Amino acid sequence: MSTLKHVLEIIDLLDDARVNGYMVKDWFISKGLDSKLINVKRIKDSKGQTDFIKIVVPGLRGRYMGHANLAPTLGVVGRLGGIGARPTIIGMVSDADGAIVALASAYKLLEMSIKGDRILGDVVITTHICPNAPSKPYKPVPMMDTPVDIFKLLKLEVDSRVDAILSIDATKANWVIKHTGFAITPTVKEGWILKVSPDLINIYIRVTGEPPVIVPITMQDILPYTTPVYHINSMMQPWIYTKAPVVGVAITAKMAIPGSASGATNAWALEQATRFVVEVAKDFTAGRAKFYNEDEWRKINDIHGNISSIMKRGAP
Repeated sequence: MSTLKHVLEIIDLLDDARVNGYMVKDWFISKGLDSKLINVKRIKDSKGQTDFIKIVVPGLRGRYMGHANLAPTLGVVGRLGGIGARPTIIGMVSDADGAIVALASAYKLLEMSIKGDRILGDVVITTHICPNAPSKPYKPVPMMDTPVDIFKLLKLEVDSRVDAILSIDATKANWVIKHTGFAITPTVKEGWILKVSPDLINIYIRVTGEPPVIVPITMQDILPYTTPVYHINSMMQPWIYTKAPVVGVAITAKMAIPGSASGATNAWALEQATRFVVEVAKDFTAGRAKFYNEDEWRKINDIHGNISSIMKRGAP
C-alpha cells in the first residue's frame, strides 16, 4: 500500500508522551521539507495548551510558487481534541486519527514532490498536537475535549487561500455511521448541505475498491458548537470560517468507540483515508475533481438566497 509507510511513521512520531509541534516540525524538516513551509504556534487556554501546525506542499502551478496561471489550492484539516488524554489514559487515543491522516498526507505529498511527482496546486495542511487533552461525557461513549477554545483553532485551521477543504476526524463515537474504514460527507458550503460530490465518490471507489460510504450529516452537525444540540463531532465546523466547500473525511468503525479510548488506532483505515486525501489533492488541483456543481449552486442562491449568517449565529 503506497501510504502505509507514511501512516506508520507518523503514528510512531506522535505516540509519545513528550511530543509537541516543534518536534513534528523538526521531523518534517529532516524529511526534506523547507523550514519556511512549516509553521508552529503554541496556543494556551484555561484548559491547557496545544501546538498548531501549518504545512504547505507547493504545487507546480500554485500560489506559493508565484505562478501566473494558478491551479486550485486544497486545504486539509486534521480535526481533533487531542492525540492523547494523559495522565488519565496512557498512549495514543482514537481521537488522534485526524492529525495522523493530515500529517501522513503531508508526508506522502512531500515525498512525491521530492521524487519528481509534484501535483499542480498547493496543498495546505493544518492540525494541532496535544498529547494530554481533556475528555468529556458524551453519548453513546465519552469523547475528547479540546485543550483550547475550538473557535480559536478553527480560525487558524482554515486558510483563506484554499479553494476547497477536506476535514478529517475520528467519527467512531456514534451509532449513525457504522463501517470499518472511512466515509465521506456531503459537501457543505456557506451553510448549505449539498449533494455528495460524484467526483469524490469516484475517488473513494478507486481507493477502496468498495461501494462509497457516506456520513448522514444533518443541519445540527453544521451548527456552531455554541448551539447546545447534538453534533456527530466537530468535523464540519470549518465551514463557519470559509466560503470554500468543505467535505468531511470520517474515520469510522462498526462499534461505538470513545474518542478517549487507547488501542483504537486502525492503521489500515488511516492508510485508506490518507490515500483518498492524496488522490483528491491530485485531481482537485488539476481541475479533474469538483466538490460541488457550480450551476446548481447558482440556482440555489438565486432562488433561496444566502443562509450563511443564519447558520453561523453564535459563532465568535
